[in-house]
This record gives sequence, structure tokens and C-alpha cells, in this order.
Amino acid sequence: MGLNLGWVYLFMGVVIGSAVIPLWNMMTWDKASGKGAIIAAWSGLILALIGWLVGAQIQSGSISVSTLGSNEVMLSGNLIAILSSGFIHYVYSKFVDPQDYDFSQLDANIHLVEQDLSGLGAEQQDKNEIRRAKRWITRRGYILTFVLIIVWPILSIPAQVFTESYFAFWVLVSIAWGFGAAITISFLPLFESQDEIGKVFSGIFNCIMGRYSPEDTAQHAEEETAVKTLEEPEESVKDVEDPVEKEVTNAKEPVDEEGA
Repeated sequence: MGLNLGWVYLFMGVVIGSAVIPLWNMMTWDKASGKGAIIAAWSGLILALIGWLVGAQIQSGSISVSTLGSNEVMLSGNLIAILSSGFIHYVYSKFVDPQDYDFSQLDANIHLVEQDLSGLGAEQQDKNEIRRAKRWITRRGYILTFVLIIVWPILSIPAQVFTESYFAFWVLVSIAWGFGAAITISFLPLFESQDEIGKVFSGIFNCIMGRYSPEDTAQHAEEETAVKTLEEPEESVKDVEDPVEKEVTNAKEPVDEEGA
């Protein structure tokens, strides 16, 4: 089809950009409407495709792979997808189908398939620590969004048309950013789970060698005890009617002579 990777990458924003703000609203706004999110996402997609095609026709007088892939046309499609869906969802949730969702119910109604919390430490189960982690993520998320959407593009304005060396520097920063992110998300989980990983490999090695120390057995017993499982409440013995006892009781009841 003559599509390059950059063309496909920019086109992704036209196709999926309309779901961004509705999903964000559903996770953060108590008035967000689920029906409105679906309507906004599909409406934004349709409007984005129309704007994308019309933009190519206006700019170049024809619709082709090359004209649809220009930066201006792709930018118009991406912006229409994101902004139109956000506007539609806000209006629908605010004036047509406003909700009043209590986000405290979200935590109460999330159930694990198995209530196994043995892999979580005290900090991971502490509500205050979780709230602090949420604030940490939220603040830095807003800062990073501001840097990437506002600051980063503004830094390119003074250069105007990039020279070869300046463009090479720009690409180098992007590559360094990508490699830094890849290294972080690849090795940070391994570093944080090094104790658990070490225990797993130690257990595998001991199993292969046929060696089981009393400490391993005691530790395994403690972990089994720490596992929380959902269990049905035991049925009270008093609530269960014994058929044998019932038969004996009926046999001891006095017989009505008149009835006999």
C-alpha cells in the first residue's frame, strides 16, 4: 500500500484518539456517563475520519496515501478525534445523562479470583501509602504531560527550520528517552522483586538437589497461613436438623387417644 511506519503511527491517533478523553473521564469524573463515553468515542472517530479526508482534499486537491499522510492533515485528524470526543462526552454527561458515582465502591467491589495477598507487603496493603502513591503519580503525570505537550514543542520554535546537526540532536534525545524508558520498565520490576525471584530459584535448586531445610518448611507453612482465601461461612451445627433425632422425637410424642 506504500505506507511507512510514520504514516501508520500518525494514523493511529486518528483511529483511537477519540477514546482518550472518554476513558479518562470514566476513571476520574463521578458524573461521567458510560453510554455517553461510547457515543463520544464513535462520534469522535467518525468526525476525525471526515476531517482527515476533507483536510487532504482542501490542502492538496486530491485524496491519496501521500496527501493523507502530510503533517497538517494528520494533525487535524488527531485533534478532531481527541477534542470532539471530549466535548461530546462532557455535554452528554453534564446535561443528558449525569451520573453520581461513588468511587469508594470501586475498591469495595473489586474481588480477586483468589484472595491471595501473600505477595503484597504491609506498604502495598496500607490505604495511606496507596493514597500517597496515587498523589505521587498524579502530580508527575500532569508535569510530564505539560512538558511533552507544551514545553517540548515550544523548544522547537526558536530553531524554526532544523539544521542537520540540530535535527540529529533532536533525534538523539528521542532515542535516549525511548531507551531510558525501556530500561526502566524492564529492569525496575526485576530489581523490586529480587528477593522473591531469589527464593524461587533457590527453591528450584533445592528441589532438583533433593534438599529441604527445616527453615524452608517452616517458611512455607507461614506463607500458607498468610494466604487469605474466601471461604463460605460454616453452617451451624444447630441449624442442621438431624433426621435420626427427628425420628426419635416424633416417636416420643404422646399419641392423641381420641384421634387413635
